[in-house]
Amino acid sequence: MKTQVQKVIRHLERAVVSGKFTPDRRLPSERSLATKLAVSRSTVRDAMTTLVSRGMLTRRRGDGTYVVDQSEQHMAQIWTDMSQQHPALQADLVEFRAMVESRAAELAAKRHDPQDRKRLTEALAAVDAAYSGNQRKEQIRSDVEFHRAIADATHNPLFSYLMASLLKLLHEHVQLSLAGLEPESATAQQLRQQHRALATAILARDVDRARAIASGHMEFVATQLNALASTSK
Repeated sequence: MKTQVQKVIRHLERAVVSGKFTPDRRLPSERSLATKLAVSRSTVRDAMTTLVSRGMLTRRRGDGTYVVDQSEQHMAQIWTDMSQQHPALQADLVEFRAMVESRAAELAAKRHDPQDRKRLTEALAAVDAAYSGNQRKEQIRSDVEFHRAIADATHNPLFSYLMASLLKLLHEHVQLSLAGLEPESATAQQLRQQHRALATAILARDVDRARAIASGHMEFVATQLNALASTSK
């Protein structure tokens, strides 16, 4: 029973992180979720109760269960203020993200399940296609989804929340970005190769290689961003 409750908790956490369940949208009923996940209603109820106690969900009497509103607009303003007050924030962020990405790749290689494999495969195809073109918005969207798929495959919700926050800050509140690259550029080609290599290592459950590739990928990103910073001055 405990394992089944954890299964439902992970499902709900992923749905919240991915944006499927938002503060303005009521969650499906216990009966509906129980049927979809092939578990009992009491299992779903226990999972929801756990997430309510953690502050992720809230029950509205007579209305249903909702995601707790974390005031994203307020958080966005905090990130914006940080980027203005700390000019070196991007370099610091990339350095910190390198540590998180390396560990996430390790855990994803160890723990991913069939659903994670499907999502990561689809995310890889999307990011590869995006960097075959030069649409900035699509490159950002697919890149974020690729790295979030890896974070979610760790089955540790803290990685999912932290990665979502880091990527949001990088792409929305820091001016420099690798997105918008021409598809024939060497940088775009290398990014495509790195994404493919990382996904391949994770799907092969090659923990050491996944960690090494993730670390190398972030070193490459940091180098390219430094180069962009120099040319923009």
